[in-house]
Amino acid sequence: MILLQSHSRFLLQTLLNRAQNLEKGVELDHHWVEFDDVRYHIQVSMKNPHFLLLSVSLPTPSSETIFVCGLPFGAIEAIKAAYGNLVQILDPPRDGFNLTLKINLSKLPANQGYCLVMEGII
Repeated sequence: MILLQSHSRFLLQTLLNRAQNLEKGVELDHHWVEFDDVRYHIQVSMKNPHFLLLSVSLPTPSSETIFVCGLPFGAIEAIKAAYGNLVQILDPPRDGFNLTLKINLSKLPANQGYCLVMEGII
């Protein structure tokens, strides 16, 4: 993910599995913590199975890090530039999180191109 230096393997596997099985329409609601208290929440509803909500909560930054509205400086612009209409940034984010992304899985590139996009998201 643009915000983190390390990738979440659990998140990558969940996103890839979801993208490969859109037609199954399984509801999803997971919370977990990784990498120095980075918290995640991922949700998919049966009403809109092509949309996935991903919320991220970052730990308190070090004193030399510039944070704006709970995110590293320039993070919102970088996400918009990297993912365009694939990802919508929800403002405000879900309670208790710094960032909530609404990912449109139906706009992922065909074939294996979605793997690269998914790795970038996380």
